[in-house]
Amino acid sequence: MFSLLLSPLGRYLLLGVAIVMVALGIYGKIRADAVAEVEAAAVSDVLRRTENAVKAGDAVDVSADGVRRPDAYRRDE
Repeated sequence: MFSLLLSPLGRYLLLGVAIVMVALGIYGKIRADAVAEVEAAAVSDVLRRTENAVKAGDAVDVSADGVRRPDAYRRDE
């Protein structure tokens, strides 16, 4: 096993594996950051809508389950 790693082919294979691992790590980090950004935007939108509704004096369900439920005025298309 060590003889393969010490050969020129083994070093190239090890380098290739390291490059793939680094690329996958970067991809995972970027994807996790994007998911966190989308979730933060959704939470911000929910807070904004809740604050506006409270200011307007509407009856608002501010429970943890209620703020995540889509309302009738939101258009996803």
